[in-house]
Amino acid sequence: MKKLAFILICITLTFSSNIFAQTVPYSIGRIVVSSDGNEHDHDDWAATPFTLALLAAKGLQDKLTVYTFSDHIWGSDYQKKKGKAEMLISALEGQKIYNFKKSNFLEAVADSTKAINAIVKEINKSKASNPLTIVAAGPMHVVGSAISQSKKVKLKYVRIISHSNWNDRHSDKPYDWEEHSGWTWNEIKANFESFGLICDRISDQNGGKDYEGMKAPKAMFDWINTSPIRNTSEEAKNQLDWLYQRQLTCVKKGDFDPSDAGMIIYLLTGKQKTSPEDARAIIENPVH
Repeated sequence: MKKLAFILICITLTFSSNIFAQTVPYSIGRIVVSSDGNEHDHDDWAATPFTLALLAAKGLQDKLTVYTFSDHIWGSDYQKKKGKAEMLISALEGQKIYNFKKSNFLEAVADSTKAINAIVKEINKSKASNPLTIVAAGPMHVVGSAISQSKKVKLKYVRIISHSNWNDRHSDKPYDWEEHSGWTWNEIKANFESFGLICDRISDQNGGKDYEGMKAPKAMFDWINTSPIRNTSEEAKNQLDWLYQRQLTCVKKGDFDPSDAGMIIYLLTGKQKTSPEDARAIIENPVH
């Protein structure tokens, strides 16, 4: 009887450490983001600046330990010209403008090994008191490679978030002019959920039948140019000016498309059916 009780306590503690170490809404631990934008779609030219703006509004600069960008590591600029250059602007200018002084920003297409190793290092640091959330905003190969190379005992302290069928599958679904394969969402789930990895697949942030999503008409982002927070400091004004300018790089039939940033709204609030108003509420009420 005592042995059975001991076993039940151990199971309960293991389960509890997994559940309480990783929270949505965010309350503890480090954040890693991996995005593409250097090929196929230009949404990350706009989403990366929004991601940084949202995290900065919550004062989480020091919690974002690694940001890998241009993680379509099989090439750049074929379908979307200037993708590599635009992502360098969105990521590296954003890093400075939003004061991510301690965060490690890495261009994955330039050195995928370095990008993967940086995420491996973050996974291997993870523990109940310092868990890790990985926001997967591009093809899954860089993130999947890092998970596969990490210490499996650490995965119970890791959550990976995705919202996109395209991102989930693209590693094994190259276009007819490219040739590649790699980790997909389903492969990550199949290989690593048994180690405790939380695979958190949320609603499509491009929108749905009963919600706008973060891909929305340009007018729904007018608040960036009119918000009273612009008057609080020259820095706030400059940040919002730059944020709006970066949204102008991705216009689709009258919509702005920072869709991947919806995963940050989810991380911060727990809300999956997002809209630009959710982003506004976060940015206009910054943590000081």
